[in-house]
Amino acid sequence: MVVKQQNFDWLIDNIYQTHNALQANAKRIINQNLTIRNWLVGYYIVEYEQNGEDRAEYGARLLEEMATTLKAKGIKGLRPRELNTCRKFYTTYPQIWRTVSAKLQENDNQSIFAINKTEISRTLSAISDTELEIVPELLLSRLSYSHFIELLRTSDPLERLFYEVETIKNNWGVRELERAIDTSLFFRTGLSTNKEAD
Repeated sequence: MVVKQQNFDWLIDNIYQTHNALQANAKRIINQNLTIRNWLVGYYIVEYEQNGEDRAEYGARLLEEMATTLKAKGIKGLRPRELNTCRKFYTTYPQIWRTVSAKLQENDNQSIFAINKTEISRTLSAISDTELEIVPELLLSRLSYSHFIELLRTSDPLERLFYEVETIKNNWGVRELERAIDTSLFFRTGLSTNKEAD
């Protein structure tokens, strides 16, 4: 009977471990796809607004009309505010294109998406080579879209980079990142470093 119980415990433990590992992997993939979807939504909005021109003519009601139409098509969660966040996400993180392109080719979905590669290349070339940035693959693999929403609250690229690095290095959840931003950890860390230099 003891041997049977040990075998049963082994069976349950293996099923439990397998379930947890694959469930965590599924959550990661779903979140990564949500992040990519929102980046692409931002890209499409910017492309539509610019209409191939350098300067956008923003329609006052574009996001409201988009949200209403998308909702009628059964797509939930893309209200005007979220659409604006997607647009800001794309314009703040254009370098994610490299990973998005690779992911789409990996899934053989490239032909589904009408993406102006020339426009993205132009946007990427506008980023200075001297600007510091984290490799897009690392950002997408370690940060959820909720992390990105928090990071978009910071307008200074250096401050945003600080929070990206700290979030990845310390494996922060969204709440830890939000707390760090709310308590101005970037500035407090800078001040304490300056005091040590005196």
